[in-house]
Amino acid sequence: MDFLFEELLQINWQEVMKYFLILFLTAVITYGFIFIMRFSLHQFFKRTDYIDKKHEETLESVIKTTSNYVAFLIIMLTALRPFIDIRELLVAGGVIGIVIGFGAQSAIKDMLYGFFFLFEGQFRKGDFVRINDELDGGTVEELGFRALKIRKLNGMLTTISNGEVRKVVNGNIESRRIFEGIIVSFRQNPQEVKELFSRLCDKLNERHDAYLKRDKEGQIIEPYRVHGMSSLDTTPLGIKFMIVATVNDSDYIIAVQEMKEQFAQALFENNIIMPEQHLVYKSDTINE
Repeated sequence: MDFLFEELLQINWQEVMKYFLILFLTAVITYGFIFIMRFSLHQFFKRTDYIDKKHEETLESVIKTTSNYVAFLIIMLTALRPFIDIRELLVAGGVIGIVIGFGAQSAIKDMLYGFFFLFEGQFRKGDFVRINDELDGGTVEELGFRALKIRKLNGMLTTISNGEVRKVVNGNIESRRIFEGIIVSFRQNPQEVKELFSRLCDKLNERHDAYLKRDKEGQIIEPYRVHGMSSLDTTPLGIKFMIVATVNDSDYIIAVQEMKEQFAQALFENNIIMPEQHLVYKSDTINE
């Protein structure tokens, strides 16, 4: 006990307090600067319209994740400075870099891919994407230099390393096209069905005027319309009609859901016969 007490007396508590004070001030100043930078950028994007909203959200997401890494690095170097000569560390950086490089190849790959994703604009925050041919896609919630976070339709958050992204199918490049097929029975009059669907498309064009995508002159690019009848041999169940329209990418989900509801209600109210599939079961009987 006397030995421990003597050791404690030999410690320069003033230097210890100074060390922790510098470390505390470094953390406060670093995160304070990051907070001011993020806030200023957010206010700048809020008050200007130089770039579209999704690009703004993507840039904010990348800056958020990157600034966290930078802040951690600054605080870590400040904490190590009393124990390690930073200049010697930089001189030895070449050797250390080679050693670390072999173990950090995947991390470097992720950062390079994140850089390309950001500047090539393959997808942005809020886009609905399918990664590597997955059947269920999701919405890009966060795009960073290391990983990509996607919110699936079931609400689950999936994190994918940027280096693992091989193929991207993006359904939200400024606009999305509604391309829905509706099958009716062969016993139904095709002309009557087409006229009914055309009237429904006219009503949807009025109701979804704000959803429809417009060109630079303000003209609707593609209103709701009956695209036509698919080939009769497409399905053995009935006649297939295609309904198409081009809407704003942010309005796609609500537009397509309302469109399906309107058509389903119209089919019911007009007694349109839908296709039916009959299953015939055969059983072998053994005559004794």
